[in-house]
Amino acid sequence: MSSDPIADLAGSVIAFAEAFRAVLTANQRPAPGSPAEQEAGGEPFAGDWGDYPSRDVFATAYLTVAACTDHLLGLASVIEGRNCAFAPYTVTRGAVEAAAIGCYLTEQGISARERLRRTMNYRLAGLCEQVRLFGDMSSVEAQERLKRAREQIADFARSARAHQFDFRDVSNKGSPAYLDKPQPTAMKLIGDAADKGNPGLGRTYHRLLSATAHSAIHGLARMLTTVEPLEGIPGQALAAINRDARSVAVELVVGPLTAHSLASSLEWFAGCDMSSVHGPANQMLYTWSRIGHIGLPGT
Repeated sequence: MSSDPIADLAGSVIAFAEAFRAVLTANQRPAPGSPAEQEAGGEPFAGDWGDYPSRDVFATAYLTVAACTDHLLGLASVIEGRNCAFAPYTVTRGAVEAAAIGCYLTEQGISARERLRRTMNYRLAGLCEQVRLFGDMSSVEAQERLKRAREQIADFARSARAHQFDFRDVSNKGSPAYLDKPQPTAMKLIGDAADKGNPGLGRTYHRLLSATAHSAIHGLARMLTTVEPLEGIPGQALAAINRDARSVAVELVVGPLTAHSLASSLEWFAGCDMSSVHGPANQMLYTWSRIGHIGLPGT
């Protein structure tokens, strides 16, 4: 145990993220006999939305792992640099949302059809965002990309109906298109990834991270620490922006926690050998639990 808790927090995250990333690099395809391979067999949902939609589930899940580990390494860098108070919350939010959607797509106990539906909803949400983005641009390139996004949504609609999904187009309120039912909120997904038995945990952390990431006044002002009263000016005081190691561990632990859940979920779905990740994962959770004086699942 070192005498530098900030370095311990950062180091444990780096060890885990690098080990997880190495597994990602070494396993470009699902392991033989894994759920990912079995569900893609024969590509029963092929259609206008693609010839290999079930195989794309695996690729999409891997993208979430890449995003999660990337943001975790960013988190380690900014907390170890000791010159940022707000940025750690923003990069943690990126890691958490990537982990949460990855866990949702690779969840155990759901059918291959349900997993495909979830993945297609995730992709549809992205296409609908592209329509909004490029619709506000006037360049020739933007208009071409807008046309392509709309064509892809139409492809999704045809394939969905061909496979007896209920396709719902973009709503008047701007909600994205979806199959059967909308994608759960980020709060719900984070809660499931962090601790399904305590859904309030996801809501709390989503609000905490978002308040700072969106520069809401309550998110920024809570970082202020009173230094000393200002003499001659009643009711005012000098203040500094500061975060101690325990506060960092308590308020950002949802990043390591959901990333660990993603590793466990991917291990099952893709059949990867994750033995090199287990040790760093356990050490990371133990370190954050110790420094934050908090109890976590698996520690």
